[in-house]
Amino acid sequence: MNLPSFDDQPYDELLVEDFETAFFALELELLDLPCVRDVAVMRTRLPEVGETLVVAFVPLPEEDQEAGGRQAALAACERRMPWVLSHAVAVDAIPRAADGSARTGVLIDRLLPQIARDLLSPMEMSD
Repeated sequence: MNLPSFDDQPYDELLVEDFETAFFALELELLDLPCVRDVAVMRTRLPEVGETLVVAFVPLPEEDQEAGGRQAALAACERRMPWVLSHAVAVDAIPRAADGSARTGVLIDRLLPQIARDLLSPMEMSD
């Protein structure tokens, strides 16, 4: 698979050709957010909801960065992948394997209770 180069174009000028390209562009955009220190984007299926994107992010320690990070992450998801339901949840750290990849199974298991609360009470989401 040939991935496009994102060095020369602003995010909003990139063409979304397929899921993988959109997913990659979303990860790059999220990593560039000024209020986010680290991020992991995961694709999962939730019962009665279907395919869902879950964004786990580590906000910067400054005050009010969690709510801003969540709003910015959800806005990026809506821009990049509007056809998929998205959830953004702040975490203290992203668990990583020895090779540096996110341990998505561990992370999803930790985030499912928060996602369930968000689905039951969308007005009070995790921020």
